[in-house]
Amino acid sequence: MNKEAKKFNKCPICGRPTHKESEYCIFHTSAEEKTENEFKEALKEYIQEIKKEDKGYNFEGFIFVGDINFNNIEFNEDPKFINTKFIYGSINFKGTRFKEKTSFSGVVFNGSVDFSGAFFSKEVEFKGTNFEGGFTSFRKVVFCGDVFFEGNIFRNDIDFCNAGFKENFSFGSNKFNGSEINFNYADINKKFEIALNEKHYININFESITTYFAFVNITLMVINGNISFKNTLLEKISLCFEVYNDSYIDFEGARIKDTILRRDHIEGHIIQENRKTYDKAKEIYITLKNNFHSIGRYEDESWAYLKERNMERFAYFKNSRYLKWTISGFLNFLYGYGEEPLKVLRFAIIVILFFSFLYFNYGISLFVPEIRNVKYDFFQNVWLGIKNTKLLSSIIINFPWGDYLNSLYFSLTTFATLAFGNIGPITIVSKIIAGIESFIGPFTIALFVYTFARRTGGR
Repeated sequence: MNKEAKKFNKCPICGRPTHKESEYCIFHTSAEEKTENEFKEALKEYIQEIKKEDKGYNFEGFIFVGDINFNNIEFNEDPKFINTKFIYGSINFKGTRFKEKTSFSGVVFNGSVDFSGAFFSKEVEFKGTNFEGGFTSFRKVVFCGDVFFEGNIFRNDIDFCNAGFKENFSFGSNKFNGSEINFNYADINKKFEIALNEKHYININFESITTYFAFVNITLMVINGNISFKNTLLEKISLCFEVYNDSYIDFEGARIKDTILRRDHIEGHIIQENRKTYDKAKEIYITLKNNFHSIGRYEDESWAYLKERNMERFAYFKNSRYLKWTISGFLNFLYGYGEEPLKVLRFAIIVILFFSFLYFNYGISLFVPEIRNVKYDFFQNVWLGIKNTKLLSSIIINFPWGDYLNSLYFSLTTFATLAFGNIGPITIVSKIIAGIESFIGPFTIALFVYTFARRTGGR
């Protein structure tokens, strides 16, 4: 009977004496069955016992009550916090040192959590952890080993400002109800991965972070959110983005050089362009253009240059500088600012066709095999066809295609300044038209050569 009574008075989890009428000890019993003072007194005795016997801390399954402070404590062995609950209070690990691998898997933080200045010597994992209380801070934390945040629930913002990540960092499959994750001024050394698939908006800030050349690989997947790299030096690292829906990237003030980055990862997601702050967007595309050139991605460089010029043109219109806007728009139409040779070819075809109809209308003379004038009132016939609702028959059925081909041939030779002498203009108007086309032609040909050479091998 005494044996049975003794067995019943022991906690089935850890074997400690049960607390009052509870089936469990004071550490594992529910928060409603103990007071904060009772728990803290027992916790103080437990910590003193651990220090005296130089044993490892085992808080597995503990239910903490009230504000808890582990400030500046040094855990020489792996502290077991698995499935621990912190109820009705804030939790402080300020300046705490964790010398071995540490796991907070399955932990419930009911209040705000502060790891500011903590030091993790080896791997640390937060898996299936519930941060359901207030603000969560990892400011100035040093992570010397790999860091895993997987399958957690965050109810508020997270702050990793000034944190140091010496090894790999993984943040994925988490449910996030806050609005910001801050990594401002953080030190990032190696592989850094964040995957957020929440539908509500999240801001991820990497302002003024420090990266270590040739070792850093940052991968960011965001469904809805902003990613900010304001005033950050991104040099000789790898940046990989998977951004969807209304997600945008902010490179304002960033310096990007020799960084592996792809156009299709960021196209349509530059936040300044979305906000129509075109002057700032132009500066960002200049930075991206120079970076693409430095890594030999010339197609992407061409895209960034075109975006730069487009942002400049949009800024002209927004600032009511309409003359410059018109000139810039014409240059874009003419040759795509030197990046699109097919636009020059398109312009040449338009010019040749347009002038061929002018010659056809104002007259040319054929010198071989016999002298014969060709003049067809093209514009008048088109107007009569429209007026009499017989446009199709006027232009196609009754159209003198043979004579028009001679006008087209003359337009082509004039454009190319070949001057075979077998056809010539006969009226003052057609002579003026020929002079204009003979000026436009060589200019267009030279422009095509320049643009083609620039796009194929002139960089």
